Amino acid sequence: MHESAGVCRVAAVEELALQGRGSEKMYYSLEPVFQTGSHVITPVEGAKVRIRDVKSKKEIENLLSSLDELEFIDENNDRARAEKFKEEISHFDPRPLAGVVKTAYLRKHMRIASGKKVMSSDEKVLQNAGKKLFEEMAFALKTDLDTAADRFYKALESERVKFVSMVTAG
Repeated sequence: MHESAGVCRVAAVEELALQGRGSEKMYYSLEPVFQTGSHVITPVEGAKVRIRDVKSKKEIENLLSSLDELEFIDENNDRARAEKFKEEISHFDPRPLAGVVKTAYLRKHMRIASGKKVMSSDEKVLQNAGKKLFEEMAFALKTDLDTAADRFYKALESERVKFVSMVTAG
């Protein structure tokens, strides 16, 4: 998993001098799995290295079975909520990422149920955080992105119904 490129295949590990002579370092040459024709180069070691192994199928299954335990980020202030989302996404782990997607998804359905427009910020979060989460899920579960997203949202269905009924009840 690469922080910004998502699930990648290591194409090569090579010594490069990207900053000129005498600056040779080892780099991963990565090919994003879900973006054909793309290529990423990132250092093997260093403080800025943001790569990790993709979570296992078992870890993803455990996550899906415990979505109801993930915190709903209950913050009414748009700016504070956006900061909290950013903080959770920065953990570079599917569990907090799933919490962000869960919150944005439930907020979207609560707003629809109360006759309000869906906030563009929630849609952006669903698109960006969802992409990262669903790529990792799809790879670990050996399926496609749409199926991974469907599994996630189906696992949230009972919570969605509960949240929507709270809104419509008053």
